[in-house]
Amino acid sequence: MTGVNAEVSAGRHRCAGCSVVLAVDNTSRLCSRCHRDQRDQLRVPPVLGDDFWTTDDLQAAFQSEHIGKVLKAYRNHPRHLKLYGKALNQEVLGRWLSLTQAQVSKLENGRAEQNLETLRRYAKTLHMPQDMLWFSLPGQNLITTREGLSALQVPIVLEQPAARAMFVWPDTTELLTAHLFGEPSEPGPTRTLAVGIRDTTADLMVMDFKRGGGHTRRMLLHYYQEEVAPLLSWQYPDKRIRNDIFSAASETLQLLGWSAYDAGDHDSAKRYWKQALQLAHKAEDILMTGRILCNLSHQANFLGNYDDALVLARKAQAVTKGKAGNRFMSMALSMEARAHANLGDVVETTRTLRRAQELHEKGPSVSDPEWLTYFTAQEIASEAAHCYRDLGLADECREFAELSMDPVYTPPRTLGFMRLVAAAGSLAGGDIDHAATLATEAIELSISLQSARYVKYVTDFYSALSAKDRALGKQIADSLRSYYPSLILPD
Repeated sequence: MTGVNAEVSAGRHRCAGCSVVLAVDNTSRLCSRCHRDQRDQLRVPPVLGDDFWTTDDLQAAFQSEHIGKVLKAYRNHPRHLKLYGKALNQEVLGRWLSLTQAQVSKLENGRAEQNLETLRRYAKTLHMPQDMLWFSLPGQNLITTREGLSALQVPIVLEQPAARAMFVWPDTTELLTAHLFGEPSEPGPTRTLAVGIRDTTADLMVMDFKRGGGHTRRMLLHYYQEEVAPLLSWQYPDKRIRNDIFSAASETLQLLGWSAYDAGDHDSAKRYWKQALQLAHKAEDILMTGRILCNLSHQANFLGNYDDALVLARKAQAVTKGKAGNRFMSMALSMEARAHANLGDVVETTRTLRRAQELHEKGPSVSDPEWLTYFTAQEIASEAAHCYRDLGLADECREFAELSMDPVYTPPRTLGFMRLVAAAGSLAGGDIDHAATLATEAIELSISLQSARYVKYVTDFYSALSAKDRALGKQIADSLRSYYPSLILPD
């Protein structure tokens, strides 16, 4: 008879934790040391790995922005069920959070906690990752996109006031994200639904290009909430159909992020883009993931976070390596060039722009998605003009600004932007009169002030011109007031 069988015959058994032979009179599953270890594990909250936080239940709880639902999903995590044979009880969780069992129950089943300091305390105590939260933790400024993007970190850039427009947009950040990971409802649709989402998003993008994010944002919100978000909770018989719907929804969310960015609501833009990243990952859409990273790079440049912009642009290239075609890589390189320009690196800016142009000239690739058709030769010229403006190279700025403007196809809003870029380049080169002329032409296009970016371009140029020539500055101010009576100009 073997030793193990002899032990069994003798009524002895082993510890489920360390496999040591238990004493004859020990009827529990664990030895005394493992009992102590298990008890000690419950003294303080454990630091848990990435996999712990990515269950469907926890993701849905975080999306609800209700800390009580997060705590409930935390307690009922499969890890606890496996380790303790049951959910983590409310008394233990309450002890960690300095709450009673009744208070934990009220948190889980009552209204959402709104006090920011309280939310931060709970999150810090339980070691919740910043990227899952809807609020920032003290001393942290990173969104970590954990869903399949190995250690990819997306900086949250702090909003910096640039210019005041005619009015202030109300807070419209409350997407109906409960739909994202809600209970399944009806069976899935055919792939034509994804085509419809993309067509509608493309139509709204045309309007966004023409009139600015302030005009399209409410329509996008309504369309996403009423038509797109409910589709994300359906059960799909075919994974390809599901991925197509999620990918199309990600396109809508990324445009919603742009509309918020253009309207000056940078916090909302980052939140929409974070949600779009999650959907893109679920859809296995690598190129949309890269596109959103490029969006974040663009925003970081705009807000003056140039090192972050450079990191994001390069990560967009790294994430899509081997999947992206010429046109996509050209777009990502253009974002990198912008960061180099803002950092004052002429050599790297020129080299990166040249690579972007060479790739674009090779023509579109089979892998280029439909949404990338907007990135034309005029778009590359526009990026180059912005780069040379930021480097203070007037001749190059004017040259590429002219190349970016098609007299027939360029929308008036884009013409206004580019004329202001060319004006800034001329001003940097010392041609003050020509700069004022270009700016006046831009102002006469009467672009809507619902674009906070346009307001910044206008007011930045006015300030720079006034510093060099007060008389011309006054002329521009008079022109601005005649077209935009409510615009508040900097002193």
